[in-house]
Amino acid sequence: MSLTLSQYPKYVPLTPIERYGKYYKFESHVRQVVEYLHLNVDEIECRKDVIFDIIERVEMRRVYFRVFHGIIMSEQNEISHYCFWILKLAPLVNKNNPNQHINARLAVFLFLKMLKQVGRVRRQLVSFNNRFVRNLMYAFVYRDLSKEAIMAIADALLTGAAGGTNSSTVP
Repeated sequence: MSLTLSQYPKYVPLTPIERYGKYYKFESHVRQVVEYLHLNVDEIECRKDVIFDIIERVEMRRVYFRVFHGIIMSEQNEISHYCFWILKLAPLVNKNNPNQHINARLAVFLFLKMLKQVGRVRRQLVSFNNRFVRNLMYAFVYRDLSKEAIMAIADALLTGAAGGTNSSTVP
């Protein structure tokens, strides 16, 4: 039995509390990257409107997964979508060094952090060698990766089809 169009779940915009909750979580990841890179937080501009746009786009995709795939979006797919939109919409600007690729570094940080967290939940050892991290950073900066490509990279790494054996590093 197929559903009529009116019976499918529809995207409902997030409430202000939900939006700001996701925004503050996003902002905490930005702070972690800024600290890791030893950057001056005053030099980094977070474009709040772009971050809210990214959050809404990921939430809309969550409904898409439910309607068209009949599944709940996994954490790895969610973070892969965040990475995609961070790379495309560039919510961060380093005022003093615009060529620092701060958005790609944030995306790599989130991606690797997600892989480690999902690996822990699955009781898998997930590690990355420096070459892999450099290659991922290069791909995030210079390649035009789709959402699906980023999700496929995550799936491959989590199923043991790729990756390294050395300790992990975050750019």
